[in-house]
Amino acid sequence: MSDEGNGGGRLMSGPLPWIAGGWLLGFGAFNFVLYGAWWRRTRGERRFLRGARAAEPDPLQAAWWLGASWEGAPPQREGYAAEVAVRLLVEAGDAEIDADGRITVPLGRLGSQKDPVLATLVTLLRRHKGATVDELLTNPHFQRFRDRLRTRRAPLRTAFGSYRVPALTASFVTAFGMALHAMFTHCAVPGLPSRDPGLWTTAWIGVWAVLAALAALWPPESSRPWPRFTRRCRAAVARALADRSPGTPPRASMAAPRSAAPRSPG
Repeated sequence: MSDEGNGGGRLMSGPLPWIAGGWLLGFGAFNFVLYGAWWRRTRGERRFLRGARAAEPDPLQAAWWLGASWEGAPPQREGYAAEVAVRLLVEAGDAEIDADGRITVPLGRLGSQKDPVLATLVTLLRRHKGATVDELLTNPHFQRFRDRLRTRRAPLRTAFGSYRVPALTASFVTAFGMALHAMFTHCAVPGLPSRDPGLWTTAWIGVWAVLAALAALWPPESSRPWPRFTRRCRAAVARALADRSPGTPPRASMAAPRSAAPRSPG
């Protein structure tokens, strides 16, 4: 009687590998579809990044993408790109900043900028007798500068996208559905001395924890994508601003908008 019961238990647990394999295969297929959707939606961005690897990022484009000098800032902020443009002019001697943060072109300075964005900024500053960064971003007199500056904006999305939440949902559905399927087919929980199929009512939580950890490998929805490009942009801005001559005061940040987020000590 005992041997027959044990044999029956072994037969009842037989379908479990097929049940688990089927549900896990479905979970993997769903994540593969998610990856395919991400690959298709970022095709243009990856094409741009492949072309950007051939040369160092432009400082203004890099400043656009960084959004601020401190890490963790939202990307694609026009204010930081304008601030970097001003600092490049100051370091080249084509602009000055007073104690109130007003940017002016030195008297008699013709300007030596070949970059069209910086050359436009010098022309407008001379024509309108200077401005602050706030005015560069809002005053209609500097619309041409803003239009030129926006041409340097990288064609990249500012957030990774909603992929983690669907993957976590799929992990829950897979774990719960697999446990329910195994319980209805009278399969025992592997590794437990009891062969009661009702134990799946709690054992599924462990399966869910494992699958949820795998689903959490997807980046958060609001996280900044393309970290390698971010590092290259940060290095490009640092190199462009590292050529300040010893006699140039580091006062370009005084022209930054008052609404800008605070910088870290670094």
